[in-house]
Amino acid sequence: MHALGRRRLIAREIAERLNRGLGSLCLVAAPSVPGVWSLGPTLAADVTGLQQDVRVIEVDVAVAAALLLTRPELGLADALLIASVNQVFEDLCADPEDTRLRGQLERLRNAVQDASSFPARAEAAGAFAAACRRPTLITIVADRVCEDLPAEYLRQVTAAIAATPVAIVVLVPQGVSVAPAVPPCFSMSISRLEPDDARALLVAETGVYVDPAVAGRICRSAEGRIADIRALGVSLTGEQLAGRELPQRMPAASAQTLRTVAEQINTLPQEERNALVALHLQLVPDADVVRRIAGTEPPQGLTDLLPGMDPARELPTVTTSAVVETATREAVRDLHATLADAYAAGSPERSWHRVNAGTADADDRDRLLALADSELQRGSLSLAGRIIQALGRKPAGHSAPPAHAAALGRLQGQLALQLGCTLTAASRLYEAMGRPGMSPEEETDVIAGYIAARGCEGLSVGEDGRLVARLQELGATAPAHAARCLVLLAAQEYIAGEVEGPGHYLRAAAQLLQAAGAGTADPAAADVLVLARALLARVEGRPDEAAQLLGEGTSAVIPADTPRGDVAKWAQAVICALMVAAQAPDERPAVVDSALALLDGVSPFYDSQAVAVRAVLAARRGWTRPEQEELEGDCYRVPLRVGLAGMGMTMVAHSAMLFGGSATVSTWRSAMAHALPRSSASPQQLWVSVLEAASRLADGDGTLAGLLLGPVVAARVPRERLRAVWSSIIDMVLIEPALLQRVPGLTDWLSARTGQPLQADPDDRLLAVLLADDAQAVPLISGLVLDTVWSGNAVQQVRAHMACAARLRRSPGLDVTELAVATDASSSAAVLEGRAAELADVNGIVFWRRVARRAAEDAHAWAVPGPTPLAPVLTDTELRVARLAAQGKRNKEIAAELYMAVRTVELRLTGVYRALGIAGRRELPKALAAHGLVDG
Repeated sequence: MHALGRRRLIAREIAERLNRGLGSLCLVAAPSVPGVWSLGPTLAADVTGLQQDVRVIEVDVAVAAALLLTRPELGLADALLIASVNQVFEDLCADPEDTRLRGQLERLRNAVQDASSFPARAEAAGAFAAACRRPTLITIVADRVCEDLPAEYLRQVTAAIAATPVAIVVLVPQGVSVAPAVPPCFSMSISRLEPDDARALLVAETGVYVDPAVAGRICRSAEGRIADIRALGVSLTGEQLAGRELPQRMPAASAQTLRTVAEQINTLPQEERNALVALHLQLVPDADVVRRIAGTEPPQGLTDLLPGMDPARELPTVTTSAVVETATREAVRDLHATLADAYAAGSPERSWHRVNAGTADADDRDRLLALADSELQRGSLSLAGRIIQALGRKPAGHSAPPAHAAALGRLQGQLALQLGCTLTAASRLYEAMGRPGMSPEEETDVIAGYIAARGCEGLSVGEDGRLVARLQELGATAPAHAARCLVLLAAQEYIAGEVEGPGHYLRAAAQLLQAAGAGTADPAAADVLVLARALLARVEGRPDEAAQLLGEGTSAVIPADTPRGDVAKWAQAVICALMVAAQAPDERPAVVDSALALLDGVSPFYDSQAVAVRAVLAARRGWTRPEQEELEGDCYRVPLRVGLAGMGMTMVAHSAMLFGGSATVSTWRSAMAHALPRSSASPQQLWVSVLEAASRLADGDGTLAGLLLGPVVAARVPRERLRAVWSSIIDMVLIEPALLQRVPGLTDWLSARTGQPLQADPDDRLLAVLLADDAQAVPLISGLVLDTVWSGNAVQQVRAHMACAARLRRSPGLDVTELAVATDASSSAAVLEGRAAELADVNGIVFWRRVARRAAEDAHAWAVPGPTPLAPVLTDTELRVARLAAQGKRNKEIAAELYMAVRTVELRLTGVYRALGIAGRRELPKALAAHGLVDG
């Protein structure tokens, strides 16, 4: 099983036991860098993701070592146990919720310190763990393994904590032998890292931002070996680690891998060594050619040293570098020369080896340029990259002809774009624009690539006039190509929230196509015209017309043989899918699925667009945890920061904020701050601030929300510019309705629309409830609650309940008979908040769970005692469900025991809360007891 699977397997076992109130001790032998990085934090994050409310404590082994100096009579096991208990105690004392336990825990801690033997100390530690109550995960990174930790001691500690909600993970160095066992005391070995581990390691070692997709690429190239991951990380610049610049060298192998590979190869006869090196030097491995030039077969016994099956698509690995490094430079050059002679004159393979042997002429270089272009256009990025790197190495004393240098620069730009390295792409393609010798179609392809790359680095509205003028000139001979570029430019500015430019570019595109008679002879041009008109309707606030045009057109259809460099053509599918996804919250339209299928696997750049469109659709329909986890995992496969010019990363960051803890939020906020454009014309940095303000507000800190919304409202920033984070803007008002009074003009700014009714989309429906007057409020609340229940999406339901509760609390005198939730508005608000808290709990929506619980606590703190309620009337089914819930059973367990659906359990509990007049599950045991409904 690979590292990620093993790590999550450990986390799942620990979390499941903690959920049942049971402890465990796990010994994990895993790669680490002492004092810099270990698997502990990632493993802890896995556990907290599976089991909420787990307290994570990392024990400092240095404290245990210091304790040995002051108390030399102790063994290492005693010192570790005392240090662990002390650290847990200090952490508990810092938590206001646990201050009442301080006296009891202090006595138990002293018992651990004063015990005369390890068995007695372990027993005292078990009593301490049982008193902690809240699930706790303790991680210990042991840089060295000492014989003072015998198996018997581990078994004694395990026995002491087995019945407590405390788990201990001891991380020992890779290679240490750990005997397999079964919970509660078990062990596991992890030999290779996965992309998320590799990223955490590289960030810890380099101190710079590391793009997840780059970490994934490094990890795959290094085949998960920690030494090679570190070597690759050191060899890259900060911009290359951030994914913005294209690396210029083959991956470097670590000294450890070089040594290991050399030891394996040195056992082979010289002929087999030459054959193995020659196999790695070829563009595409060909054993027959190698056999002819080496006189022997490549060694089949060393399968881990053979190249991949499809080098056109697979990344170059450090194994290739290590194998080639075993031969001298002169020997490698001689092998290239011998291989060149083995291929026919005029073949690309011959030219490849002549370039690497230093004997190539202009024809060889032109031949390889053509091959690199061909491979690039059909998606063989790895093969194209190897050729482009080889051509970029200048022989001593030689300079490439200008035409050759220009063509190579254009290919470097296109390759960088397809890999998501947009800074390199924008630079190279900008240099290539306007160079003589290109056809109009080729020049529009370069301009489209530049527009796409530039949009991910930061808009430059000032130069758009020059681009548009040039495209209009090119439109005289290539109208469809030029029009596609104009539509791409308009779509990019539409995503960024520009309100003037997009309409101008789209009208210019339509004029070009109409002047060329689009549709009479070229269906592709007709598709561009439909898309331009649909996007123009959307920009000008006519969504129904846009939807009708998209329904009639076929602009998402792209021929399978479309070159990867035809960025504007591929962009048609992306733009069409984006518009449909943004207008259809209740379903997944076929046109979106069709576009995503077209983009899947085309290249990392187009994959990132597909992931971004999926994120927009998920946000529009309401996030679910599986969708969030899937899309977050995609960031290690595709350069998500370039998806829809940063919108995709923002959407996924928002979903991570919904379902992740504070560490997850901090990670994504840092990613956005470092990875997204810094241009003042781009809104991405504003998006980062909005997400940070919403996250802080969920924790009770409303300072940033006011500081942010005040200037935004005063400047009348258009809603379009905040499209990617508009849900978070609404959430801030849901969390703290007082912002409507504190921020001057906020109500008018929120309700300002482009001629559309306020209930046009889910966010607007929440706004309609929040801003409704007393006469409209109850009917709007009733309709919103009913519709979100029918939607079945937990995030939508939580947000709707919180919006309705906020509106009810604003007008406590409202007649809420129609809602049939409770007798008055305040009680109805409490029930809705309780239901929101329960939904957030059940579905792992961490963000709203924090908000809902805080709202319920505030409501109880300010509650005014009312008349004694009448005795509640519960059905037999409701009573059975309520009693099981009061016993602490989860909805899934109740459903299994009573043979009903989980959804039915949720609905029954809602009826119970309403009948008992309580906010949620926490109050259930007390309420049942108060009414004499506890099962006797």
